Amino acid sequence: MVLERLLSGKRNRKQPMLIFFLSILISIISLFISYTVFKENTGLFTVVIISLIMVPFMNTMMRYEEAETEESGRNEGFFKRHGDIILAYTALFLGMIFAMSIVFVILPDGVVEKVFDQQVAEVKLIQGKFTFGSQFLDILANNFSVLMLAFLFSFLLGTGAVLIISWNASVLSAAIGLIAKSLGGISGIPVAVLTFIPHGSFEILAYFIGSIAGGLVSVAVMRKKSNNFWYIVKDSFVLMIIAFVCLLIGGAIETFLIMA
Repeated sequence: MVLERLLSGKRNRKQPMLIFFLSILISIISLFISYTVFKENTGLFTVVIISLIMVPFMNTMMRYEEAETEESGRNEGFFKRHGDIILAYTALFLGMIFAMSIVFVILPDGVVEKVFDQQVAEVKLIQGKFTFGSQFLDILANNFSVLMLAFLFSFLLGTGAVLIISWNASVLSAAIGLIAKSLGGISGIPVAVLTFIPHGSFEILAYFIGSIAGGLVSVAVMRKKSNNFWYIVKDSFVLMIIAFVCLLIGGAIETFLIMA
């Protein structure tokens, strides 16, 4: 209950720096709890614990976002309507990456193998998946499936997308950690991060936007009186189009600039 109340969807949803630092704290605590209790599946249970802690905050934040969109959305620009919640998702995600990347780098290799075994396996699987064939289409198909999962989880489970976001943050942290360790440790983290920024920023933004789109429709459906339901649906549809465009840009950068 203490961790759940560190963040308030009403009070803190427009404070990205606070969300960032609390995300770091929650990620480290979740890693510690998972490693202490679930030694055989530490990486997976870390993601689950982070999601459980974050769900109350994300639920409340999404309800206020939908209410604001209904009340004043028509009088505001599209990005002004949803800028705050995108920043909140970004701060949450970056906090997880920061915490887990640092932990990955500073821990001994033997401990890292136990803590991040599922994430490292996923990184190797992704690397192998795009070695042959049409790289752009493969990357786009993979990323689009993640986008649709983020949308569906957010729509069906309210804020279930936080599980998808947390998992992707942990996998990206493992990828950053692997590169950083090969470059000398902590000092290699900036270079490792820069490796993923050109394409990763667009892909992650797409997942955030897809989660927001699903969450908005979910809240509107659950409300008994939604005066602008179809307006919310239209906004969500536009968000999904923007998300898909972000995936196209990210896939093109990854294929033709980074892998070229």
